[in-house]
Amino acid sequence: MLKNFFKYQSLGNDFILFDCYKKPETYINQAMADASFPLSVQRLCDRHFGIGADGVLILKGNTSSSLPEMLIFNADGSKAEICLNGLRCVALHLHASYNFPSQFKIKAGEKVVECFILYQKDINEHVLIKTNVGSVNYLGENCINTEQGKFCGHCANIGNPHFIVFQQTSSDWLAKHGSEIEQHKAFSQKTNVEFVWQEAPLLFKSLVYERGCGITLACSSGAASIAGVLARLGRIDYDQEFKISMPGGDILCCVDKSEDVNLSAGATLVFSGIWGQ
Repeated sequence: MLKNFFKYQSLGNDFILFDCYKKPETYINQAMADASFPLSVQRLCDRHFGIGADGVLILKGNTSSSLPEMLIFNADGSKAEICLNGLRCVALHLHASYNFPSQFKIKAGEKVVECFILYQKDINEHVLIKTNVGSVNYLGENCINTEQGKFCGHCANIGNPHFIVFQQTSSDWLAKHGSEIEQHKAFSQKTNVEFVWQEAPLLFKSLVYERGCGITLACSSGAASIAGVLARLGRIDYDQEFKISMPGGDILCCVDKSEDVNLSAGATLVFSGIWGQ
């Protein structure tokens, strides 16, 4: 049973982190093999009867790669492929709790992400973390029909699927209708949904409906996918820094000439405790 936890946030996207970095693989496998594990994740993430979070992270060692590895579970108990806000929190935890240097790598799903601690401060203070998340797989345009109308967007994958619509919307509308797009039959594995509009030459605003979570304050895999699509469409220049603003804060983005996406944002430890006591 996973008990000792850390509550982290990045851009208002909050997570419950279980640190199993020094524990044997059998300990983690036993916890996740329990049939009630998805329900436990739901209870942990419940904001009224649990700790409250957008997801659960498990930090473990990876014996084949000798890298720290992050496992991700959505608030509905489903397993996720990648979560870059969560990865930023894990990077901060490794740096503060295990004396990791200012540059290191973390395995998350099929990706290995390079992390840079730009300001080395105490864990309770604001730390800026830069991540090189690799290139975005651009899958082209798609139009879908829903009860709310027709939506044309761009499909992309950064380890998880995204449907990016260049259209302004409101949080209330997205919270109410986002699931219709997320669960549309055009997306066999469901999809994350981003609505994006330009506010200034180097500033884009976005609202996100995350697959398995619903509307959240920020999604950095969404920001990475948006950045990759903007570069592909020629709406931003390569090696040009720009910002994507989400309700939880701003993400500094840059797509280099090799099409790798670099993101910079903060993360903080909120509190720690023991679940069930």
